[in-house]
Parts: sequence; C-alpha cells; structure tokens
Amino acid sequence: MFTRAARRILTAVAAAALTGTALAAAPAAADSSTRAVPSGEFTAVSQVTGNYMIPDDTKGNPGTYLQVYPATAGKDWKTTWRFVQVATSNGRPVYQLQSSAGACATNENGENSIVYLRDCSGSTRNKDQWWLLEPVPGTDPQNPDYGIVSYRDEDLALTARGEGDTYIDLKRMWGDHPSQRQGWHFYSA
Repeated sequence: MFTRAARRILTAVAAAALTGTALAAAPAAADSSTRAVPSGEFTAVSQVTGNYMIPDDTKGNPGTYLQVYPATAGKDWKTTWRFVQVATSNGRPVYQLQSSAGACATNENGENSIVYLRDCSGSTRNKDQWWLLEPVPGTDPQNPDYGIVSYRDEDLALTARGEGDTYIDLKRMWGDHPSQRQGWHFYSA
C-alpha cells in the first residue's frame, strides 16, 4: 500500500513538473488542456507503429475490442474517440475513453487481457472504465504522447501489440511510466 501511495505521489510530482515546464514554455494565452488532451473528438495513433486505434467492428459498438490498424486504413475506419472526465484522483483528471458510438474502453481482466468496449456506466459505478493519462518520457513536453493507464491497475497501460491489424491489450509499465509502445498521440478530428 505504501509503495503504491509513494508511486502516486512521485508520479503526480513528475507530471506537475512536466506540466509546469510545458506551461512555462507556452504562450501566456494558450490553454494547456487543448494542447495534449483533446477536449473533443480525436483519433489516436500508436507512437511506435503509427497505426490507428480502432474498434474491431470499426464503429465502436459495445462488445467489440480495441485494435490497431495500419495508417493505410480507409477514412471511414479512422474511428474518433473522446475523453470524458468522470473524476479527479490526487489532483489528476480521471477519464472514460469513449468511442464515437458511445461505448467505453473497459479493463475487465487485468494484465495481458484484450480491452473491450462496453456500455458506459455512470461516472462512479464502474472504475474498470476509468483511465489516467501519463506522459511518455522523452516526448515533446508541450505536446506529449500519453500512455492510457488503467485507474484500477495503475501499473497497466493500453499497449499496441505490433504492426498491422492486431489487438490492443493491457501490459505492465516498467519503471512506473508508459513505454514508447504504450504511447499514443491524439489528433483532433
């Protein structure tokens, strides 16, 4: 318990330091929330593979799983997503990751499991649908790539399994930070 609390505190301090650096370097009129975490619909692209995060059914309906698909996918396949803030934990926003069809990414089975879309629950009911955003070390502090980290299991992040048409699962983060393979870049739709 102490280790997890200490990790949360250190992560919050590191995130605050990164955010402070980004804000100090940004123009005074800029809104930091729109630079890295989109406020509306976006597409998500794997930092390592360059592939898009899409639902297997290409629409985002409940019951389908998350996958990556090559950037050569047709325009209709580039599903949009949105982050909906549902809570705050230790000063950090907590989100649901919702598909354009309104289903939520859900951590049902923990480590090494495929991530499915399910009907979104109320903000306080299903913490399996809660996600944190952790900057990937070594990315641009003004527009970082983020790991999408399970709130329930804070050492697990959405991970692109490989190149091409393959699923996304939850893998352990090493060193308490998302790896390059767990990094996602968000482009406003």
